[in-house]
Amino acid sequence: MRIDIKLTGRLYNKIVRDLARPHPFAAERVGFVFGRVGLLADEGALILLTRYQAIPDDQYVDDLRVGARIGSKALTWAMQALYFGRATREGIFHIHMHRHKGETRMSRIDSGDIPKLMPGFQSVSNEAAHGIIILSLNHGSGWVWLPTRKEPIPADTMSVIGAPVGIFERRITK
Repeated sequence: MRIDIKLTGRLYNKIVRDLARPHPFAAERVGFVFGRVGLLADEGALILLTRYQAIPDDQYVDDLRVGARIGSKALTWAMQALYFGRATREGIFHIHMHRHKGETRMSRIDSGDIPKLMPGFQSVSNEAAHGIIILSLNHGSGWVWLPTRKEPIPADTMSVIGAPVGIFERRITK
């Protein structure tokens, strides 16, 4: 199944500016981006990202084992935002940045910790797509849990529409 993620240049710039800000103790920043899913004629899916929510400084947990860890207050906020957004079928995507150029992947910690959030997101908003987006300095990668799916599907493309324009395609390895 083909998955395409799209967002405006304005939203992309807002996300990148926030994720690039230094934090008093965390090595990286985390945020949530919201989006809606649409099914395409070829049985693929389009995720349109619509808005971004930064995590306030005081909602990070000081944990030297990871680049950033958010606390229960941030997760409670995310669950409440999903609950109240059920009518619009908005899903939530955990987003952060790896500060290198080129295609990025989930780190060992990312792939061990972040997917554990998805069943909770799906239980609150089961008709929406949820996922993980990791940006690099010039690329973006995404993993999408479509409604009722227990496993993620890697996004084939992430497109930034408007200034800056960018299409980040996943390299298919065999």
